Amino acid sequence: MVDQSLSVPKYWRRIPQYYRLTALKCRKCGRVYFPPRAICDCGSREFDEVELPRRGRLIEFTVLRSVTSDFEKQRPLIFGIVDLNGVRVLGQLVDCPNPEKLSDNAEVEVVFRRVKEDSDYGIIYYGFKLRPLKGCW
Repeated sequence: MVDQSLSVPKYWRRIPQYYRLTALKCRKCGRVYFPPRAICDCGSREFDEVELPRRGRLIEFTVLRSVTSDFEKQRPLIFGIVDLNGVRVLGQLVDCPNPEKLSDNAEVEVVFRRVKEDSDYGIIYYGFKLRPLKGCW
């Protein structure tokens, strides 16, 4: 059975977000959206493309120690919300073997990693993940 949750065309349309953290900034009010959207809260449909910064601060995180077999090699699985200059992004934290040493407000950087592999077609999907700069070893 083929997993349709991330089709190839859908993935290709989202490459700017997955690879470069491309967001949209409203020309009228200045609000930044990630992932991008068609209409701003102010009603405007005019946006400029901006790239989010590559470093930010961890706001919250959770550690999953019990995972399905698909994620066994990545255990413990850590997800966090990061503030990238006012824009909050949810992502997986990597390179953190001791999550008990991780703390809120930790500085993190955006890194480019393999996200998924489609075994039926051999397609490898890449995207961003988040790596703590200190305090996780």
